[in-house]
Amino acid sequence: MKKLILSLMAIFSLAFTYGQGCFFGEKFQISKKIEISEMISAMESLDSLDAQIEATVVTTCKKAGCWMEIQSKDGKSKIKVFMKDHAFGVPLEGCEGKKTVVNGRVFRYKLSVEYLRHLAEDAGKSKTEIEKITEPEEAIAIDAFGVWMDVPCEVKP
Repeated sequence: MKKLILSLMAIFSLAFTYGQGCFFGEKFQISKKIEISEMISAMESLDSLDAQIEATVVTTCKKAGCWMEIQSKDGKSKIKVFMKDHAFGVPLEGCEGKKTVVNGRVFRYKLSVEYLRHLAEDAGKSKTEIEKITEPEEAIAIDAFGVWMDVPCEVKP
């Protein structure tokens, strides 16, 4: 009986913790989430990885909500998240500093200077900042199938 009560409490606490926010894209059951540092370690020996990553939102695309940047709890690692096939978007503003869980495929990528400048323009960077982008970028990113974010569902992309 004690185990049943503890199990129910755990389920309700999970529902409360993640039930207050909103899903964008595909809804998913939040389970087995990992931190960005764990994801980076796993990608040292993999080309791709399907995972749920828990992080904090740094910024979102200011034009369509088609990408966002997330960071680790310690703020040391930042990762780009692209909404799969532009099938959905996240809110354009009001997301910075919010808790998020991204359900998607982690992959390695190389972005051209032109595309990096496009992303900088979408983020509202100045012309001077955009012109400073002169080298392609190789990194790890996430192709999101769905995103849960600690924002009210009234906030629309």
